[in-house]
Amino acid sequence: MKKQFKRFFSVDSPKAIKASKYGYLNGINYMAPHTTGGVGNLCPNASEGCKSLCLGKYSGQASFVKDLENGTNSVRESRIRKAQYFMNDRKAFLSEMTDHIKDLVKKSVKHDLKLCIRPNGSTDLAFEKIKTDSGKSIAELFPNVQFVDYTKSMKRVLNPKRPSNYHLTFSLSETNKAEAEKVLKAGFNVAVVFGNGMPDTFMGHKVIDGLKHDLRHLDPSPVIVGLEPKGKKALEDKTGFVVRDY
Repeated sequence: MKKQFKRFFSVDSPKAIKASKYGYLNGINYMAPHTTGGVGNLCPNASEGCKSLCLGKYSGQASFVKDLENGTNSVRESRIRKAQYFMNDRKAFLSEMTDHIKDLVKKSVKHDLKLCIRPNGSTDLAFEKIKTDSGKSIAELFPNVQFVDYTKSMKRVLNPKRPSNYHLTFSLSETNKAEAEKVLKAGFNVAVVFGNGMPDTFMGHKVIDGLKHDLRHLDPSPVIVGLEPKGKKALEDKTGFVVRDY
């Protein structure tokens, strides 16, 4: 089957590039977030703040448009096509994703690097439960590849049946602090977007710098993974998603 995407995973974003310093090739899959692909909801746990500030639409190359809300460019169009591909032809999408991971495995071996894949660069899909034709998830198909993601689903984080090579970091929003506290109590990490620099501690836990890389499986736990606002809308956030009171 002919590939629909010449490049499925981004390996040259600022965060992905940082991974090489830690001995990893980092591939990140970006798709149109939430309902912006017009084919359903790819971020079922997104808060209103998360949707209004999403980095998948409002930061990086996706933000290089005259009209931030309704404008388009090649990056946005590519992410919409990939979201539609996932929703309309799941079997073909997973097959192509698998082929691209195989390509990255070869590339990582060639450069003497470990491979880390982030399936949800701008979405929040439970890829650990989505099965390929083989009856296995992508993480199960590639047990020697590390998978990482951020999620607003507490159930995903706390699921004891999640593949051991699929690391999840819970993402704090303006509406899920109680769930974040449960995640920390269970020994897992929580990512927080701080608007006024990173504090030493937050919610009773140490804050580490999450900007150094995207290899969240290397983080100690339980800790707060500190992040910064991305894009003009996030910098001006008034929803409470970006934490400024600490």
